[in-house]
Amino acid sequence: MGNLDGQVTIVTGAARGIGAGIALELAARGAHLALMGRTVPALEATAERIRRETSAQVSVHPGDVSKEECVERVIGDVFKRFGKINVLVNNAGIVDPAVFLDIELAGWNSVIATNLTGVFLMTQRAARCMRSGGGGAVVNICSIDAYGTDGPGASYSAAKAGLLGLTKAAATELAAINVRVNSVSPGWVRTQMVEEFVSPNALKHMLGNFERVPMRRLVEIPEVARAVAFLAGPESSAITGIDLPVDCGTLSNLFVYESLPQ
Repeated sequence: MGNLDGQVTIVTGAARGIGAGIALELAARGAHLALMGRTVPALEATAERIRRETSAQVSVHPGDVSKEECVERVIGDVFKRFGKINVLVNNAGIVDPAVFLDIELAGWNSVIATNLTGVFLMTQRAARCMRSGGGGAVVNICSIDAYGTDGPGASYSAAKAGLLGLTKAAATELAAINVRVNSVSPGWVRTQMVEEFVSPNALKHMLGNFERVPMRRLVEIPEVARAVAFLAGPESSAITGIDLPVDCGTLSNLFVYESLPQ
């Protein structure tokens, strides 16, 4: 479990859900964590749990990834404290659930700024520090919604599709400085956000027999976190520019035959 011993790792959107799960997994593998997010009490709670359950060093960095000045401050503070940055996990993301005809430009811009521009800003600034340390790894949290729509939220799907392209472009250019860039695309994950988003009846179906998904269940947060840990660690040293779906098989099934009347 110590495959990330001493690796200085930034996780954005680390206050709760998938981001907190990723931070805990990487800390358990020996990484030192810098947690970034906009909700300070929740970030502190994640940091305290890491301190309680692991021996990792952990620091909290309030900030908005869509704001250039926040990104530069956080990257600068982490580099100053540790003298290096080895791993960046771009997990911060937001959703605008407006239907297409009702999307307002402010909502569209906010989603793109956080889910796509924020990843660019964090990756560019972190990679500059990684270059001075001989390389590093970036893992972007994408989504199966990059491959196809999944209800309202066009701005989210557009941003995540753009993130696939950004991942490949960054991987291609940053390979020269030994910085690997990959992404993980979760499917429907059992998080508090999902439990609050769907109806009680839908949640019961998801937790009982999720027929749309080949494995007939939700993804669990630790399953996403372990995929991130693999792409961040030395076991994936020859892997860059790929997207790894963690979706219980959702993308493998077009779900046409099953939807036909029997």
